[in-house]
Amino acid sequence: MKDIDKLQKRSRKLRNLTEKAGSTSLAIAGLIGLLFLGVLVWQIAEPTFIKGERGEITAASEYIPESDYRFEWDFPNVDANGNLTTDPIVIRFEWDDQNGSHSHDVQINVIETRQVKTDIYIDADGIDQTKIDVGRKTKFYAYSSLETPVSVKQITGPVPNADETGYPTVNTFVITGDVHVLWDDNNEQVFQIMELTAWITLLLLVTVLTWPNVTALNLIRKLKGKQFMIKLSSYALALATYFISDGIFMGAALGSICWIVSGIILNRIAEGIERLEKIGRKLSETSRLKHSISGRDGLLMWSRMLLFTSTLFIPLLIDIPFLTERYQDIFVPYASGIRAAFYGTIWVMLIAMLVSIPISIGAAIYLEEYAKPNRTTKLIQALVTNLAGVPSIVFGMFGLAIFVKQGGFGWGLGPSVLAAGLTMGVMAMPIIVLGGQEALRSVPRSLRESAYGIGCTRWQVTRDHVLPSAMPGIMTGSILAMSRIMGEAAPLVVVGATAMILFDPEPLAALNGGNVNFTVIPIQIYFWTAEPDHAWHSMAAAASIALICLLVAMNSIAIVLRQHFRKRLKS
Repeated sequence: MKDIDKLQKRSRKLRNLTEKAGSTSLAIAGLIGLLFLGVLVWQIAEPTFIKGERGEITAASEYIPESDYRFEWDFPNVDANGNLTTDPIVIRFEWDDQNGSHSHDVQINVIETRQVKTDIYIDADGIDQTKIDVGRKTKFYAYSSLETPVSVKQITGPVPNADETGYPTVNTFVITGDVHVLWDDNNEQVFQIMELTAWITLLLLVTVLTWPNVTALNLIRKLKGKQFMIKLSSYALALATYFISDGIFMGAALGSICWIVSGIILNRIAEGIERLEKIGRKLSETSRLKHSISGRDGLLMWSRMLLFTSTLFIPLLIDIPFLTERYQDIFVPYASGIRAAFYGTIWVMLIAMLVSIPISIGAAIYLEEYAKPNRTTKLIQALVTNLAGVPSIVFGMFGLAIFVKQGGFGWGLGPSVLAAGLTMGVMAMPIIVLGGQEALRSVPRSLRESAYGIGCTRWQVTRDHVLPSAMPGIMTGSILAMSRIMGEAAPLVVVGATAMILFDPEPLAALNGGNVNFTVIPIQIYFWTAEPDHAWHSMAAAASIALICLLVAMNSIAIVLRQHFRKRLKS
């Protein structure tokens, strides 16, 4: 037998080198991915910066003795008294010839009267005039007889497609916004008293729940044994807040929920104090109090999410006309907005999530935990796997036949938000089912056997042990599914989404006989991109940014939930 001490140890240099190479390759791949993502975002965002009129007058020749460039402004920037109502519109003409470089500026005043036309002439002596008046929606030209090209560049003032307010100006951003804290520019409050009180109450209680303070705990301690009164008061305040808030739906709803959650937090802290005192501990032992509050981590997560969301609608007024106020205008690009498409996207996504996630998770649980491995379940599994790779247009045809059309198996919902949401929900189901199955398979078999060993039923094992362990993976599958369907346009075109509507969509119009027409952001982007005017392309880029932000917001909520479940598993 060989002496173990005399055996030569194997060198780990090659293994260490391989591990370092692998980790370095992953890091480089991640950086490259971020680089491409950054380039993509910039390509989308760059057109939203308005550059104004820009182009070139081609050089004249013996065949074309005079080249021209057309201008036209939609709305006036001069009032009836001849005073400017916006920054002056200044066009710069630049060219190079044998006499050197030349640069000339021309101020253009757009007046209310139409058919007033003054053309600009450029020759070897320069520009014939430096200030002209033209009528709104009136075409006029710059003519050049030079044998060199002349660049045209607007340097100040509203762009040709600006609306009647003079918005936007050169070198501005398509999407404008303003944030008001408590009061707006007219010194009018942006909040309701009950809503703000609910928000402040929730903020204070979340602070106490996060960092327990002895002084605050002594005040809450006086509420021991009054849990029913706290609950009743919170519901009463919630109802009062909702009905007093003058029809401001979002702020009223969030304020009401703030009162309810505040009541729950107050009761949980009071119960935690009671448990702490029963075991002979003092309130100053805040580290032990944190463990005495039942469901503290989950309560903190939901209350913080509510606090963040309600902050955007109660003490703050975020004014983004592109999203919330300005309706589409088929004639003026920069007077357009995506309000109807924005709300349509949210309603379609909410319906799709409500339909797809519960059914898909239930199907995944059945296939993995209950169904026997026979021919039927194998067939179902094969169908689900194949459906995950079916083109989205096929789901659109399915939605048209089942949800939109009347007769046969058709539900007769028409081209409505409800039919679109159900169609997108069906499209998301295979992805969520497969993600849920993989998550359930990743749960160790020993966990199930241990639960069965202490007498748990199959449902108890699934509900209390398997499902919590698989929840992070299930959330990942749900995130992927929602990310996919949010940007889909083809199924919605088939289902009946219109290119443009001038009113807010009604989610239940198919059931109560309302106006069923709707649109979504991807459809609006496609419609604007197809327009020849570059101003519409800027609006399409702005709508793309709004869609990305909405996607990030929804995914962030799912990621927070996933991290919460992972934290629970590790604790």
